[in-house]
Amino acid sequence: MRLTRRSVTVLLSTLLIVILTAGAAAAWALGRQRVDTSMAAADYSAGPSADRSIRMADGPGDHARAEEIRDVLQGYFDSINNRDYASWVRSVAASQSSVQDPQRWAREYSTSVDSNFMVTAVFDDPLRARILFTSQQSVDLAPPMLPAECIEWDVTYLVSDTDHGLVLSGIDPSAQSMTACG
Repeated sequence: MRLTRRSVTVLLSTLLIVILTAGAAAAWALGRQRVDTSMAAADYSAGPSADRSIRMADGPGDHARAEEIRDVLQGYFDSINNRDYASWVRSVAASQSSVQDPQRWAREYSTSVDSNFMVTAVFDDPLRARILFTSQQSVDLAPPMLPAECIEWDVTYLVSDTDHGLVLSGIDPSAQSMTACG
């Protein structure tokens, strides 16, 4: 079969329309998801708190795995606040704990106090949880790019299934921000 210039033009035009339509649909879906998460974040009041329990905003709280996600996040942050390396290891993937020996971990988290947690979104494929929280720590143990005693975090954790339940398997680098408390 020999393609003429006209048939190539029609084929390429059709392909372009299909790609643009798919892109528009994806952008619409992503935009809708962002609006929903910002609405959940609107209920969040930043700053340190005595409350160290993981709260779920209405939307994420309705996710089929909301309780499991809340439990793994609670275990993770409790282990940091309680300086419990063994519990921290149980709450993260082996790929996370293998690069963090107990002495280094204890030193890095020795002054950390995390509080005021709210899960504002849960996403599937891959499973992820967006959480807002406040951390307080010594300035010398704060992230080098933001040496502050108090930091407001907006982090999306990757969540993975294991034989023993869910674990945190990393941070989505495209969905992380931090600002000094103000």
